[in-house]
Amino acid sequence: MAEALSDDDKSDSIDSVVPADKEEATDDDSGEGDIINSAKKIRASDLSYEKVNVFSDGKCAEEEAVNYNNFKWTCCKINDTEQGTKKYYKCNFKRGSNCPAKIYLLFHANNFEVTLFQAIIQHDHITESEQIGIRIELKNVIVKLFQNGYTTPKAILSELDKLKIIQPKASQIASFLATLRKKLYGPAQISLNYIKNWCIGKSIVPTDPDECFVANYYIKDDDDDPLFRLFVTTRNLIKNCLNSNHICADATYKLIWQGYPVLIVGTTDKQCAFHPFGIALCINEKTSDFEFMFKSVQLTVEKLYNISYCPIILVADASGAITNGFINIKKMKAELRRDIEFMQLIKNETIFDAAIKLFQQKWKAKECPLINNFIDYFINEWYMSNKGWFEGFAIGYPSSNNALEATNGTIKSLYTFRERLPVGEFLSVLENDIIHQLSRERNTDDPITSQNVKAFANVPSINLSLWTSTNHWIKEEREKLLYNQQNVKWCDFDIMKNEQLSFWECEFLNESENWTKSTCSCPACLKYYICKHIIGSAARYKLCSIPLEAKNIPLGQKRKRGRVAKAKKALIVQ
Repeated sequence: MAEALSDDDKSDSIDSVVPADKEEATDDDSGEGDIINSAKKIRASDLSYEKVNVFSDGKCAEEEAVNYNNFKWTCCKINDTEQGTKKYYKCNFKRGSNCPAKIYLLFHANNFEVTLFQAIIQHDHITESEQIGIRIELKNVIVKLFQNGYTTPKAILSELDKLKIIQPKASQIASFLATLRKKLYGPAQISLNYIKNWCIGKSIVPTDPDECFVANYYIKDDDDDPLFRLFVTTRNLIKNCLNSNHICADATYKLIWQGYPVLIVGTTDKQCAFHPFGIALCINEKTSDFEFMFKSVQLTVEKLYNISYCPIILVADASGAITNGFINIKKMKAELRRDIEFMQLIKNETIFDAAIKLFQQKWKAKECPLINNFIDYFINEWYMSNKGWFEGFAIGYPSSNNALEATNGTIKSLYTFRERLPVGEFLSVLENDIIHQLSRERNTDDPITSQNVKAFANVPSINLSLWTSTNHWIKEEREKLLYNQQNVKWCDFDIMKNEQLSFWECEFLNESENWTKSTCSCPACLKYYICKHIIGSAARYKLCSIPLEAKNIPLGQKRKRGRVAKAKKALIVQ
């Protein structure tokens, strides 16, 4: 610190009674922490100052000023005068204080000395200034509203009006929400280094089965082509890999403000319920990104369970396909749709190939340009490029990603409230809300969620309606036919369609524990893995018994389908 003047020097320069020096005031005296270079103002304040010290170095003078007399001083303005530059400080012993004490440093224009002046006024640390901003009680109310999904100033103002609470300015709420988001979720704008440090901090596999961790990540810090990929999961979620040998994958958007896709991978059980393995966050939705996600699943399973996970079926949409609508011809549209729905239910690939050729011949014969364009698109996209959309392509596995798409909708509605979040905020929501809750919902050992746990179902469920229809089917009389499918050749699509829909082929396993793994070519079994034909066959072989509730029908007749008709008036035969 520069030396102050000696006592002898002080006696020459600092009188026992210092003449008052008028402060050249500005309009921003009350501003806290604002440094403003302003010209001289006409008016002057009534504060008088006395000279207290002289320094030979400006840096040391500023160090002394901020802690003068063991008080905390904050620079509030700077003025340029004829004598030199004046730098004013105000006492700021705590936030919201209204202490009138002030000091200023005069940087002389004609030399390098700096003089410290102090206002002739006592400190006042008792009087509180009027509170600026939102009251603490109101802030607590806004925090609760934010946690309940009211995340915009307009929505919060509407709720405050319902609660009969005096509303602050919308700009104040917006500023408070920005601070609250940063406090809860971290900064909105983050760098690749931030993501890397976040991944490193979350890479340790925790003992808690529902705690999120980063199973794998890849970061390329390149100015021309920056890239990052990360995959998060929990012990409880990755355990679902042991129950299935098929995986479902999809990318969803509108979760992140920057437009990055969120990749979800998982499987479905025998009740068509989706069970996620984890979630990946990438910059793009390319083949390499999905390859990273699948490889991350394999590495995590091998690391935790020391087994090699090699799924055999992948269920995914036709990404990048042209989504043409059906042709706008009313009479043909319904028939064309029914033909495609029939082909979706075909039970094996041989029949499917034959059906595609007959389907093309049938609709090409219409000689309609619109139909021809659609048929060409359909053959190229849904036969040549993406062939696995019919049920018989992989018996016993789902043919659509409906369960995964439903999970995407749940994430958007419950966890992000359909708002696109910055990457930093999304990482916090992903760790603390999405992954944690998805894992807890499937934790059978958690006593809190055990009543509504989504356990992995290895066998399809049979409800009362299915038991009832099975009971009806057993009692029906039908003809027994011997059908030979060998060397069958069809020449017309409609004939083939009627023939295939006239009977169902059931391959029944006559085993007491595995009869639910039997297959049938009917639409119900292809989509839900169980049908009345399999259950009826098991009942005939005494492998299961139909519950009494399904047989609770009036004597002498079967219960009819549909809503029961109400009783008519007297004397009317019903």
